[in-house]
Amino acid sequence: MKTVMIVEDDAVYRQALGRALHRSGYTPIEAPGVEAARHALADARPTHAVVDLALPDGSGIDVVRALTDQVPGCRVVLLTAHGTIPATVEAMRAGACDVRTKPISTDALVLALETAEATHDHDPLDQVTADHVQRVLDAVDGNVSEAARRLGLHRRTLQRRIRSGRCIK
Repeated sequence: MKTVMIVEDDAVYRQALGRALHRSGYTPIEAPGVEAARHALADARPTHAVVDLALPDGSGIDVVRALTDQVPGCRVVLLTAHGTIPATVEAMRAGACDVRTKPISTDALVLALETAEATHDHDPLDQVTADHVQRVLDAVDGNVSEAARRLGLHRRTLQRRIRSGRCIK
């Protein structure tokens, strides 16, 4: 039986994730924050978890650590609206198998949950980097020179990365 703990402070989003994951074969356990997740762990041993990084009573990384300590083998995917490389590194060190940015489709989330520990073909640091570069490019209306300046890269380096697909989805 696949059980997924969903730790998300936005009740509407949390319930929508719960319904979507239920349709995908998971039994959801919902928690609105760090303390609620810790209390739920006293009774449940989820096989998977989806954890928001920014919670009102602490960091989702605290939940990742608790899950890693109390439920070895639990596949944890951390969700964030504003992915940063330092946060991704910290989450991975804490035990997250993957880090994804919101919003995320149900298919992409299920894929992340199912493949998180088994394979690491998807490098979450690359995804966070690509997302950040894309946000910067969007902010400057696609001006590669200005994006490169803001990113601290040489313009030609950014152009090569864009052409190779290493930084842009």
